[in-house]
Amino acid sequence: MKDLQKGVRVLSEVIILLLLGLDGLSLLVSTFLPLQPGTFSRIVLLDLLTSITVVTAYILRPGVRDRWNIPVVMVPFYFIGVNLLGANPDSVILAVLNLIKVVGLFIAFRDLAGSVGEFIRTSRLGYGLGLFVSVLFVFTIVFYLVESPVNPLVRTYEDSLWYVLQTITTVGYGDIIPVTSLGRLTGVIIMISAIASTSLITASATSTLLETLRKEQERIDSTRRDEFRRLSDKLDELEMKLERIEDMLEKRR
Repeated sequence: MKDLQKGVRVLSEVIILLLLGLDGLSLLVSTFLPLQPGTFSRIVLLDLLTSITVVTAYILRPGVRDRWNIPVVMVPFYFIGVNLLGANPDSVILAVLNLIKVVGLFIAFRDLAGSVGEFIRTSRLGYGLGLFVSVLFVFTIVFYLVESPVNPLVRTYEDSLWYVLQTITTVGYGDIIPVTSLGRLTGVIIMISAIASTSLITASATSTLLETLRKEQERIDSTRRDEFRRLSDKLDELEMKLERIEDMLEKRR
């Protein structure tokens, strides 16, 4: 039962952290770059879902209920401003509020990381994951800015995101090709970063697995030593009893 509860807790932490990360990146992108109406609508719904989920997690998580960032994280500014009040999605006020919320999401990520965050810290997976996310976020913007004015294949930010995703995962469909020198350089950096992040994640996961196996072996060895020690103590005790019995028999003779 405890293992099941632990598994459910870890799974819920992973889902919450993914929502926080996706929402933060989406809000940053939507603040600075133009998006297709369909993509923007999905970001609004994602932000609303994240707000509800994070507020629920804060309420249920003891020890983090009084943090200052709860009011910031709980408000879906896009949903209220655009869908309910009819505000312009490009409003400066909405942009400022969303940037403040991004900071709150970062703090919430730290507050709600729990055992998953501890695992990421101890296993050093954060380096590989951080590099992957940084490359994805930064170079989608760079590629869009340098290619969209001259490349007919890169008309929206979504096209840039698609190119970076297929490049960083080494899929490379070839449906989007950079035409500028800076765009090609961006592609090269993404490829090298993909190799580096994959190597870091693989090395961290392998190191963590070996460390876990080593600790488990040490636990087994320690248990065996304790069992041998108890057995040795019992044999010594039995030997002492036998000696006393022999002494008693000798005296009777």
